[in-house]
Amino acid sequence: MRFSLNQIQSIVEIARAGFHVSKAAANLNTSQSAISKHLKSLENTLARPVFLRSGKRLAGLTPEGEKILKYAERVLQDLASIEKIGVEANVLERETLALATTPTLAHYLLPTTVKTFTHANPDVHLRIQVEESDKAVAAVQRGECDFAIAPIGKRPMNGLSIDVLLEWSRVLIGTKECPLFAAREISLETIATEPIIAFETPTVSLRETFKLHGLNPNYALTTSNPDVMKAYAAQGLGVAIVATPTFDPVRDAPLVARDASHLFPNVTIASVHKEDGYRTIAQKRFLSNLKSVLPAG
Repeated sequence: MRFSLNQIQSIVEIARAGFHVSKAAANLNTSQSAISKHLKSLENTLARPVFLRSGKRLAGLTPEGEKILKYAERVLQDLASIEKIGVEANVLERETLALATTPTLAHYLLPTTVKTFTHANPDVHLRIQVEESDKAVAAVQRGECDFAIAPIGKRPMNGLSIDVLLEWSRVLIGTKECPLFAAREISLETIATEPIIAFETPTVSLRETFKLHGLNPNYALTTSNPDVMKAYAAQGLGVAIVATPTFDPVRDAPLVARDASHLFPNVTIASVHKEDGYRTIAQKRFLSNLKSVLPAG
């Protein structure tokens, strides 16, 4: 029993496209009829359906299809690894290193590393895909990016290898008129008395910290962008809780800050890779450059 690469690609792309055959065909630069043909021939060979159907539309995966998809994705991953080895060995072809990361990390963590890496590796085209944290990780899972630098939360990351790089603490920022910055001590209870501008993504949220202490603060707004948070805090709309490295007392004046690391959990930032994916020399160099500029400990 043998299967073609077209059949395997069709299964994976249909699943990635939300079971829309037309979208899968567009993503593979082929026709809808060709995709349908590959799927039909595969199911005939297996003598089992791979997808559930609702009329003429695909509605999901059968139990067998879920198992097959896992291995089909692995086949494509291994083929991509073979291709990377070939490109890496061929000095005539410029290698592409695809990195997924968040807007915050692209702005506040990676610039020095990107500058050092690009200057030292002119033969490597670095492509940075900027997404929210969960989408950055999903881009690695789908094979769209070689690796991600992203905050990690409690969500499972099946099939991925996680290398923790550093942790960022939290700082409270706002205008000096806010009583929290003159108070001798601050607590979650006192912070909850003020309007809050909170950082929130599907991966990282501060709501749970307040909930664990039975608090229901007034959220003036939530966003995933610390620069937006600072802009609205400067307008006096509330106090913002941001990662410490995103605040600079000179650059961000007239905002003032107060350490809140004892009140909120740190943000864990990691490098995320496919568990069994091939890691190119360029990828290893990038991470080595990044680790060399991280604070000790």
